[in-house]
Amino acid sequence: MRRKKGFTLLECLIALIIMALITTLVSLQIRVIKSATVRSSAQPLDWYVCLTELESADHQFILERVEQQKLWLTSQRSGLTYELHATDRLYLSRENHGGYMLLFDDIKPGSVLFSELTGSRVAVKAERKNRQPILGVVKFYEKTNCQNEGGLCNIN
Repeated sequence: MRRKKGFTLLECLIALIIMALITTLVSLQIRVIKSATVRSSAQPLDWYVCLTELESADHQFILERVEQQKLWLTSQRSGLTYELHATDRLYLSRENHGGYMLLFDDIKPGSVLFSELTGSRVAVKAERKNRQPILGVVKFYEKTNCQNEGGLCNIN
């Protein structure tokens, strides 16, 4: 008796199981790639928010002094002096009063460098914990020239 050429039921089941495993692995890999892409595209947004907070009209920070990992700022609104610290995060604290406001917390320790530029600007260079370099320039308010008689105040 002669056998017809073809696949047995067992061979078909094995092929289906292998295809299902390959499909599952590929779909899991696609999910990982998508989540990593979403995470990396969202990263600049939190850095932008941090820099925008420093330039905010709510505070109107004036740059007083710059060191490599610390800035001294004065708020034109309140007249209070603040320190911007750079450790494994960026945070503002009131000078000699305790308490702080966290601005950014995804920084590799010791990687932040402040550099003073012209026109009340500071370059902020850092590295994230995932080794992604981040860079920004913050433009602080300049000191005001207020005229007490007319009550006019020029903010540059």
